[in-house]
Amino acid sequence: MLSVRGERADTLRGLVAVDIPHFRWLEEMAIRADGAYAAYTVRRANETYDGYLSDVFVARVDANVMSALDSVMTSRFTQERGSASSLAWSRDGRLAFVWRPAVSVSPGGATISGGAVSAPPEIQIWSADGELRQRIACDDALSQLAWSPDGRRLACVRWVRQVDDDPYSAGPVRGLHPTVRVIRRLRYKQDGVGFVHDRFKHVFVVDVATGQFQAVTDGECDYDEPVWSRSGHALAFVAHAREQEVELGQGQIFVCAWPGGTPRRLLPAWIGSCRSPQWGPDDRTIAFAAHTAAAPTNRRIFHHVWIVDVASGEAHDLSAELDQTVGNYAVADQRAGLTNITVRWPDGSPFVYFLATVAGGVHLFRVSAAGGPVEKLAGGDSVIFEYAPAATHRVVYGLADPRTIGELYVWEGGASRQLTDLNPWLRSRRLSAPESYHYKGLDGTPVHAWIHKPVNFEEGKRYPTILYVHCSMFSWDFNHEIQTYANAGFVVAYFNQRGTTAGYGQEWTICSQGDQGGRDYEEIMLGVDDLVRRPYVDASRLGVTGGSCGGFMTNWIVGHTNRFKAAVTQRSISNYVSKFGTSDIGPEGTLRETSTTPWDDLDKAWMQSPIAYAKNIHTPLLILHSDEDHRCPIEQAEQLFAILRWLGREVEFVWFVGENHGLSRGGRPVNRIERLRRILGWFEKHLGTHSVPA
Repeated sequence: MLSVRGERADTLRGLVAVDIPHFRWLEEMAIRADGAYAAYTVRRANETYDGYLSDVFVARVDANVMSALDSVMTSRFTQERGSASSLAWSRDGRLAFVWRPAVSVSPGGATISGGAVSAPPEIQIWSADGELRQRIACDDALSQLAWSPDGRRLACVRWVRQVDDDPYSAGPVRGLHPTVRVIRRLRYKQDGVGFVHDRFKHVFVVDVATGQFQAVTDGECDYDEPVWSRSGHALAFVAHAREQEVELGQGQIFVCAWPGGTPRRLLPAWIGSCRSPQWGPDDRTIAFAAHTAAAPTNRRIFHHVWIVDVASGEAHDLSAELDQTVGNYAVADQRAGLTNITVRWPDGSPFVYFLATVAGGVHLFRVSAAGGPVEKLAGGDSVIFEYAPAATHRVVYGLADPRTIGELYVWEGGASRQLTDLNPWLRSRRLSAPESYHYKGLDGTPVHAWIHKPVNFEEGKRYPTILYVHCSMFSWDFNHEIQTYANAGFVVAYFNQRGTTAGYGQEWTICSQGDQGGRDYEEIMLGVDDLVRRPYVDASRLGVTGGSCGGFMTNWIVGHTNRFKAAVTQRSISNYVSKFGTSDIGPEGTLRETSTTPWDDLDKAWMQSPIAYAKNIHTPLLILHSDEDHRCPIEQAEQLFAILRWLGREVEFVWFVGENHGLSRGGRPVNRIERLRRILGWFEKHLGTHSVPA
């Protein structure tokens, strides 16, 4: 078991579902230009709202003492109840962020899935000495603040409703209005956001003195990631068209002179994705994350760090030596977001900073903007999920590992030190340590895998075992769910077989395209063969579970083998034919995952759909799904349940109301607890939790 400071490990219990309210999650961070202070947000569950609140803290990070946490000067800025986001420091040391005050509601009142009910947002601006100086009100969603160099303006992103006249509507009838939505665009909904057909994200500039907002962009396109040029005379941002089959649908960089300029595409001939622009010295260059694959694409194409000459449009790859992708692709239940594909170029620094996912870990890197070797700064058997560099060669970053949910660190001069201790209560819990290993996959290729033993593990006994599957990526991140299984008495194993979305090279990642349930399934089964050779694994009591594309794989496995005694499929894919037209990423997801569309090759799409093999499913199956899941719509679960129920198989369908695809990471706390209880209950029923002599 993992070491526990000052306590006997055998006197402690492991983690359980109801521990969720104890968690404190480090989320955003920003470092002041001089590198002296870092601001960061901490999210926590709140039982009153059955949602989440978050606060802003500021820590002194230029201390000379490199060891004790109590040497760090840390203060909490926010004292009201609400949620803070979008931290931004001005050059003169003022801190701005978006604040959404929480509003109490009576039982049965309106709720927002995954968070507390809140009032309209505002921008709060705090002085360097921690005094709230200004509030700027806004009547709609607000995000992505960026200070102008002179400190007089803030760029931001707001949702704007697009007026779309309907020439066919006759208007109200006897004072009654029809309740319809007229849809003329392919991407009219987004998971976690909802119906967006008539709403678009646009860049605005707000005058700090007057609080007035001025639109920079307009039209039927989404704009993100605004950043000011070093001189303050221009803005760069990313535009995304709603139709993903065009290059603009993958994201392209636009620049706009300020004030009064017209946005223009920076690289008109670019084929691929562009995001996260960062201006260089004298406004002559822009660094960005990008790939060069033609649209449409999915998450399997690796981004690299690029730099472009603004005048000539000549671009080159700064990280070409890495056969890895820019960003955090680690999957766990502690991060509300899935990826962090960003680059950072501090004003006055010769280095561009970025994260990259490598073999289950996420590391912090930098590369000279002039070119040269990529340098790894921090990372190991861990996940760095967020970061903020300063020109002083100091970087703050958030790091999680199997022992810690996520703490704030500062890197400087080749060394790192920890700044926070957000979850000391974990030291009063008994954790199961993941054991990393490799097994022989197809053609003898090593496959990275992990195994957790029960927290009360004893040699000479065999235990029921849960295989957690995916077609995404497992990592060294902290995972509460796996710890609850280990505490209940299960062995837990998981593999990064071919098709894993990051960390093992581009060819490894894309080899499952057009072969869903093919070699990836075969390689998983080789891992199971290897797993059951261990003397503590009870091969007669195997369970399998997974979510999203892991739900696809769970469905596929039980349709192709009966060696598992129970299965739980979560937010799953069952039918690629119907997913094309019902998912918010259905068109590009279906085309790239199956390498076809249903009308071009119905048989190929159908034969890569688990539902085609539903009649072969005899494993007791628990289906978990959410009714606001637009990534894997609930119709995927309904179809699978209906067939199995019709066939008289043992199946149960748990429908979570008001939750989206991110239930396990950011759903209402009570629903996250209920989800874990349902999964454990199913496996306890069919596998038991008792050990038997080996």
